[in-house]
Amino acid sequence: MSNHEDTKIQSGAWCVNWFSHRVPVFSKLAVLLVALVLLAACQEQTPTPLPPAATAGAPAAAAAEAASVAQTATPLPQLPTADTPTPTPAVNSGTVTLWHSWARGDGDALAQILASFAAINPNVTVQTLFVAYNDLPQAYADAVAAGGGPDLILAPAWWLRELVEADALLPLSDGLAADESGQWMAAALDNLSLDGTLYGLPTNYELVSLYYNRSLVEDSALPATGDELLALAAANPTQGAGLYLNFYHLYWGIPAYGGELFDANGEVALDQTPGTAQFLNWLLQMSQTPGTFVSSDYGMLLERFKKGEFAFFVDGPWSGADLRQALGDNLGLAPLPAGSSGAARPWLSGDGVFLNPAVDEIQQQLALGLARHIASGESGTTLATVAGRLPAHREARVSDPLLLGFVAQAETALSEPHQPAMSQVWGYAGDMLVKVIDGGMSPDIAVAETATLLNDALGQ
Repeated sequence: MSNHEDTKIQSGAWCVNWFSHRVPVFSKLAVLLVALVLLAACQEQTPTPLPPAATAGAPAAAAAEAASVAQTATPLPQLPTADTPTPTPAVNSGTVTLWHSWARGDGDALAQILASFAAINPNVTVQTLFVAYNDLPQAYADAVAAGGGPDLILAPAWWLRELVEADALLPLSDGLAADESGQWMAAALDNLSLDGTLYGLPTNYELVSLYYNRSLVEDSALPATGDELLALAAANPTQGAGLYLNFYHLYWGIPAYGGELFDANGEVALDQTPGTAQFLNWLLQMSQTPGTFVSSDYGMLLERFKKGEFAFFVDGPWSGADLRQALGDNLGLAPLPAGSSGAARPWLSGDGVFLNPAVDEIQQQLALGLARHIASGESGTTLATVAGRLPAHREARVSDPLLLGFVAQAETALSEPHQPAMSQVWGYAGDMLVKVIDGGMSPDIAVAETATLLNDALGQ
């Protein structure tokens, strides 16, 4: 797992840590930091041989933290833009610099991806710099502001709005062929877009789905709806569920029951339909059912599921290796249960490749060629096989049954919002869940109160 997944699997407080990475990331760095970062990049001028391709599970520190990796390439053909029918002449050689935070399995996969780029592009040298995950957005933004920085970065979409507002990302919408975006999953593309403009090419993504223990529930008895899951839990405590009381983990149920977070005008709309309250009522019933735990203690839920104390657990791919080690072949993955208004719709958050707007056109062409390769179906297959990641490219090959379950779940997923209002939503919406489950507040009252508080806080 990558560094940011380590944050996710902390006990009930991971959400706070997660969003502390997102705001604010662009206060001015000390001159010393910028100098050190730029110095590190400058030391890349003598490429070293590419490390041997690593296999899944092998140590990845050398692959991920190599200060410089030599790549060579026959130039990728330049795709025409939607407005320009004549392709731009290809750039046949040069050096392109990539900053990233991919370590361990991710670093192993990146080494193999860059090796395959080198094999088909022998005249382009790729230099890489590993930057600590928490430092990457600020170091990159400050370097771009100073007129420098790498040609492209690998980064999560969590920082998209802040990077765009810092003028640190090159818009890509006009640089792609009209039909090129169809290669990637729609929600993954949407997650790298802001106000209708695409800023990155998606590499991989995450979302939650429904793990289950085959020793406690048969595949033929899996619940298709929330009511069926509730009935299973009520009939047999061992067929209960572990539900993490966190807005990211539970948002899927709000649209499933007909609710929504924001309306078309960007106002909080939790109370504009009965759907949110209906989902909270279902959640309350689950919490009152023996054998089911709705809790803010993530670590407790994870351990109890691993011990076989309940049959179902809502979580993401970041816990898959740990759960598989505990449950072996008994571990399965099913779609989240549908609600009264349709399929569950979890939030999807992704990683992607972003380009530096401060470099010249030739460097942008080189960077876009590398970005296309990193976000390709071939590279997505490598990410799935070596790093256990969910590839965003539709042609990537996935064979792991758990990953295939998440791929199926992603077909109903929604892009995690990038509105500035989200900085307020996490606190107020999280409190709403706690007030209903632990505080005894009526779901209708909690939803109305939360919508009012949020709209007041946002000046709407």
